[in-house]
Amino acid sequence: MTEAAKPFNFKKFTIEHDKCAMKVGFDGALLGVWAEHSNPKKILDIGTGSGLISLILRQRFPAAEIYAIEPNSNAIIQSNINFNNSPFKERIKLFETKFQEFSTKVKFDLILSNPPFFSEDKGSDNLDRNEARQEKFLPIEELISGAKTLLNESGKFFFIYPTWETEKVIKSIKYFNLFISVQTVIHSRLGKTSKRTIFEIQKEPCVTENKIFISGNQDVGYSHEYKKLMKDFYTIF
Repeated sequence: MTEAAKPFNFKKFTIEHDKCAMKVGFDGALLGVWAEHSNPKKILDIGTGSGLISLILRQRFPAAEIYAIEPNSNAIIQSNINFNNSPFKERIKLFETKFQEFSTKVKFDLILSNPPFFSEDKGSDNLDRNEARQEKFLPIEELISGAKTLLNESGKFFFIYPTWETEKVIKSIKYFNLFISVQTVIHSRLGKTSKRTIFEIQKEPCVTENKIFISGNQDVGYSHEYKKLMKDFYTIF
């Protein structure tokens, strides 16, 4: 096992990520902890990968039932291993399917996604990595449209996306007659260009609240806000 593929230990579970293309990273961990809901009964994790977001959500919402969907067979093996090795394996349902082909009568209180977003046409020889990274496998329009269909009337849909794609994202949200309740721009530090934005989407009309969140990083030090947010999950806090 290479250095990059070593297990990532959280406080209450461990993520193996040697079999899946996308490793444990900032985006997924932040999104899983960030998404707010008072008492979700049904949760959908779109593109679970290693299972990281689903396990964070199981820790946060022990009474919820989680549906985790993933199209890649190697990632399915990986997430299944991580679910079974965790203390939170109950009440997680794992489905091997493309989101575009996922069908259920269930309506969800909370939907999360850390979707593929790179738009370059040139891929690598690693097909798993291409599927996990390239937007063409789950275009933003199909993600938002599908989430709208599966979201209950008072539910929330959270996803993280590149800040430089904000205009395209907002256009798509408006096209499908959805509303941004909170738009949070993530900065590693003040004055540093933002790379990620978290969108909180709902069906009911609302006024958008715009936020800025300073996370810090391992090079400059993590912010107090980020440490407080992640203290129940990261072993370094």
